[in-house]
Amino acid sequence: MKLFRYRKPSINNVLGITKIKRTFRKASGLSTIEQFTKPSRIKQLIKQKVGIYSPTMTVVRQTSKGKLPTFFGIFGKKI
Repeated sequence: MKLFRYRKPSINNVLGITKIKRTFRKASGLSTIEQFTKPSRIKQLIKQKVGIYSPTMTVVRQTSKGKLPTFFGIFGKKI
């Protein structure tokens, strides 16, 4: 663990409750069931199939916002 952190961890994270919840959800298969029942997951799946999350589309979205892709991210702010 790092000596200095950006944010302090939550109590659940320190006690290990978060890890227990994640392992239970993974073992029981809840997240795979939610993939077909939650509206937000359905939207995400449709966007994924259309190709919105592809690298070319992310570049298009970033340039439309004024964030030009550069080496090392030096000139990432709006011009």
